[in-house]
Amino acid sequence: MAVKYSNNAFSTLSGAITNSATSISVASAATFPTLSGSDHMYLSIIGSAYTEIVKVTSVSGTDFTIVRGQDGTTGTAAASADRVELRITTAMLQDAFAESNNDVFKTIAVSGQSDIVADATMDTLTVVGSGGTTITTNAGTDTLTIDTPTAGVSAGFSIAMSIAL
Repeated sequence: MAVKYSNNAFSTLSGAITNSATSISVASAATFPTLSGSDHMYLSIIGSAYTEIVKVTSVSGTDFTIVRGQDGTTGTAAASADRVELRITTAMLQDAFAESNNDVFKTIAVSGQSDIVADATMDTLTVVGSGGTTITTNAGTDTLTIDTPTAGVSAGFSIAMSIAL
């Protein structure tokens, strides 16, 4: 489930909503991100005396399916033409950080070769160069190891250098 965001996304409500409505209609959805699958975004509905944060779980044209009262706010009745904005919220940041932490240790393969290998168990990141040189960060020992094949010898024989960080 990915949190989506875009710069300067805003609109207004096309009609009034109750404090428990689970969908809203906006005048224009053009500036909001496209949602698919389990994507979501957080919007602030801004009235004259309140702001409510809602989680949008689906978009169909200008109709948004929402979960009310996010980030400590309460479902509040809203008037037609109240502003709807995609703002930075605590919930959005928490979701974005949680997603980025899930992606920290991934292997990136190009042309069937593992060029970047992250190992969460060993707490290392290894970058493999096309000439056989590898660079490995060793977080547990705060070192950086550069391993490169010696000229004229097979890749099994190499020169290794370790640098304390």
